[in-house]
Amino acid sequence: MCLRTPHSPSVTVLERTREVTVLERTREAGKKILMSGGSRCNVLPLAADPNIDFFTASSRGALRAVLASWALQDCKDWLSSDVGLQLQLEQETNKWFPASNSSREVRDRLVEACQQLGVRFVYNASVEGLQPPQAAAAAAAGADALQETQDPSSSSSSSSSSSSSSSWTVLLASGAKVSAERIIFSTGGRSFPAVGTDGTGLNLLQGAGHNLVAQYAALTPLKGAHPGGQQLAGLTLPSVRLSVAAANKPSKVAAVAQRGGLLFTHKGYSGPAVLDLSHWLVRELDQQQQQAAMPRLLVDWTGEGADVWQERLAAASGAATVENVLRKAGVKERLAAALAIEVGVQGRQMSQLKKGERQALLAALTAWQLPISSHEGYKKAEVTGGGLPLEQVDCRTMESRLLPGLHVCGEVLDVFGRIGGFNFLWAWVTGVSGMLLVSRVSLGWWLGQWGELLHVFGRIGGLDFCARWSPG
Repeated sequence: MCLRTPHSPSVTVLERTREVTVLERTREAGKKILMSGGSRCNVLPLAADPNIDFFTASSRGALRAVLASWALQDCKDWLSSDVGLQLQLEQETNKWFPASNSSREVRDRLVEACQQLGVRFVYNASVEGLQPPQAAAAAAAGADALQETQDPSSSSSSSSSSSSSSSWTVLLASGAKVSAERIIFSTGGRSFPAVGTDGTGLNLLQGAGHNLVAQYAALTPLKGAHPGGQQLAGLTLPSVRLSVAAANKPSKVAAVAQRGGLLFTHKGYSGPAVLDLSHWLVRELDQQQQQAAMPRLLVDWTGEGADVWQERLAAASGAATVENVLRKAGVKERLAAALAIEVGVQGRQMSQLKKGERQALLAALTAWQLPISSHEGYKKAEVTGGGLPLEQVDCRTMESRLLPGLHVCGEVLDVFGRIGGFNFLWAWVTGVSGMLLVSRVSLGWWLGQWGELLHVFGRIGGLDFCARWSPG
C-alpha cells in the first residue's frame, strides 16, 4: 500500500518490501470495517476540527500536532488513488462513503492492495505477548547458557544473544515467536470484543511498563426510562438538540452534540447525538457516582429552542388538547402522548393548564433530562475511551517514549472521535506517522545489516500483522 504525505510526496512504504506477512487473529481480516457505518463504512468526514470532533484526557496540543501531520485531503486521495475506492459525499451528514455503499468493498480493496504488493495473510494467528529487546536478550542468554551446560561444544550462544539484544520478541498463541526490530502497535481497544478487540493490546502495553488512562466504553447506547414511563422503542427523531450540563452547574452547558439524531431503543437511547455525548455519563456511571452528582443529559426534542415553543404554546387554541398542539407542531404522535403523561396533562385542553403546568410542558419539550441509569458497555460501544496518553509517545512518529522501537497508533491511544468517520481518520493518520518513520529508519538499518529482516506487527480491529522488510 502506498502512503503519500504533503511532507514526502512519494513516500512508498510497502513498495519497498520484499515480504510482508499478516497475522490475523480471527478467520478474516477487518471485521470492524465490515460493521462500520451500518455496513456502509463512512471512511472519512468532510472536515475535522480537533477541538470539537475528538475527545482525549491527553494534551490538546499533542492531538492537534498528530492530526496536522497528514491532511484530510491527502488521506482521501490515498483512499481513492492508491486503495482504489470511488468515494461519494453524503451531503446531509458530511461523510465520505464508498460509492458502492459497501463496507465489504472497503475491506476487500485494502486487502487486495496489500496482496498486489506481495503481502501474505495468515489467519487464526493471535499475538498474545511482547518482550522488549532487553527482556528478549535476557531470555535468549538464559536459553544459550542452558544449551552450553547441556552441550559444551555448542557455539551458538554469541550469535543468538547478539541478534536478540536489539530485537523485540512477539509471542503468538500457538507458541511461535517472531523477532522484531520495530513494532507498529495498533491493536484496537475493548469495544466489540467478539471481533477480537478484547483489550489484549492495552494489557500488553501496561505489562510493558506504560501507565494508561482508565478505559471506558465510548460512543455507546445509554439505558434509561422513556418519557411518561412509555415504551417508545423504534421511534427516531432526526432533529433533536442534545446537550450536557454539569451536575454542580445545571445552567451551564458543558457540551452540545454536533449532530441531531436520537433513537429510542428497547432499553433506552441511541443515535448519533446520544452516542457522541455518552462518555460524559459513562465515566461517572462506571465510578458509581450518586445520581445527584451525575452530569445532566438534556434534550430539546425538535431542536427549535424554548422561545419558539413558548410562543407556539401561547398562540395555541384554548380548545385544543395538549397532544394535538404538539402533533401539529411536528412532535411525533407517540412522543406527544408520552410527554403529556410525563407532565400530567394528558387529554387536557390548553385553556385548562395552569401557569406551572405550562412551564413544566415547556421544560419537557425543550430541556427534558434523560433519566440515564446505565449503559450498554463495550459490547455495543463504537470505540474505547482512555488508553495510552499522547504524552507517552512522540507525536511525530507515534514512537513510545518509554520503549524505543515501539510505535503505537489507532484506538489504543487515549483519543477517540465522534460519530462520522473521525475514528477512521485517526486510524489512518496515526498509522501513517508510525509507518513512515519505520520505513525511513529501517532503510538505513538495511544498508548496515545486509540480509537481516525487519519485522513489524500490529492489529486493525482484531487484525494482527507482521511485516518483514528486506533490503533489495
